[in-house]
Amino acid sequence: MGRTPHLQTQEPIRCGWVGTKPHFISYHDEEWGIPVHEDHRHFEMLTLEGAQAGLSWATILLRREGYRRAFAGFDPLKVSKFDNRKKVELLRDTGIIRNRLKIESAITNAQAFLKVQKEFGTFDHYIWDFVGGAPKLNAWNTMSQVPATTPESDALSTDLKKRGFRFVGSTVIYAHMQAAGLVNDHTTDCFRHPSNLFAQTRMQVTSNSRTASLSTIRIKRVYNAPAPDDGCRILIDRLWPRGLSKEAAHVNLWKKDLAPSTTLRNWFRHNPARWQEFQTRYSTELDQKSHAVEDLWERARYSPVTILFGAKNAKYNHAVALKAYLSRRFG
Repeated sequence: MGRTPHLQTQEPIRCGWVGTKPHFISYHDEEWGIPVHEDHRHFEMLTLEGAQAGLSWATILLRREGYRRAFAGFDPLKVSKFDNRKKVELLRDTGIIRNRLKIESAITNAQAFLKVQKEFGTFDHYIWDFVGGAPKLNAWNTMSQVPATTPESDALSTDLKKRGFRFVGSTVIYAHMQAAGLVNDHTTDCFRHPSNLFAQTRMQVTSNSRTASLSTIRIKRVYNAPAPDDGCRILIDRLWPRGLSKEAAHVNLWKKDLAPSTTLRNWFRHNPARWQEFQTRYSTELDQKSHAVEDLWERARYSPVTILFGAKNAKYNHAVALKAYLSRRFG
C-alpha cells in the first residue's frame, strides 16, 4: 500500500523584522498596520512605545500583560490619577520597565490625553487628522526603505510635546503611526500588504465553486421593520442606533469594524458633494479590514444578508458604499 503524501503548509511571507518569534508573528499578523480607532488602544500603544525608547520592541511586547495590569487596563482616566504611592508601587513591579521617568511620563501623558479628548471629542479624531483621516499606504520593497520618521510624524510629535506629552519624539510617534495603521508599512512581498490581501481574496473567490451573489445582499435602514426574507441582519454602524431597543432591531450581528472611522464619518456627514471622495476613503479603510469584509461575503455565499444602517439618508451612506465596494472587489 502506497504512503499518503505529507502535505506541508507553506508559511506566508512576512515583513523582515518579524522573524520566527511567536509573539512577533501574532502581533504582525493581527495588529501591526491595522487602523486603530479606539482611544484606549491609542493610549495603550503610546504607553508601550514610550516605554520602548532606548530598548527593543521585543522587550516591551513580552511585558505587555504586565503593563496592562500595572496601568489599569490602559484606562487614561485611571492612570491620570496615579499618586506618589502608586509610583513607588510601579517602581517595584517586575512586570514592567522600572524606569522612573517612563513611569511618570505615562501618568503625565494620561493627563494630556484627557485634555485632547475634551478638546477634540476623541483622541482618535485628533490623531487621524495628521494623515487626512485615511491610512497612508506605502509600497516598500524592503525594510531598509522604511523611514524612521516622516514630516507627518514630525508634526504630530511637535504638537504632542506642546500639549504636555513626554517620550513622544518623532521616531516613537512614527512607530505609533505604523502600529495604529495611520500608515501601512508592510513590505510589498508581505502577505499583509493590501495588494496581496486583495490578490488572495480574489483567488479564494475564483477557486470556490459556490460564490456569493450581490443579489443576496440587501441594504435596509435599521429602523424599518424586519422582513422574513432579510436573512442574517448585520448592523455596520459604529454606534448603536438612538432610541431603538435590541429587541426591536432584530440584529443578528453587529459588525462595528465595518463602519467608517469617526474622522471619516465626521468629515462626510452625508454630504452629496463629498460622496465620491467618501467612497474612495472608505474603500481605503475597508482594504485594511479584509478579514471583516471576507466574513461578510462568506455569510452571503450561503444565505441572504441584510446590511443595516441608521442614517436617514438612504442614498448617500456607508451601507451603499460598502455594497459598491463588495461589487468591485468580488463581482
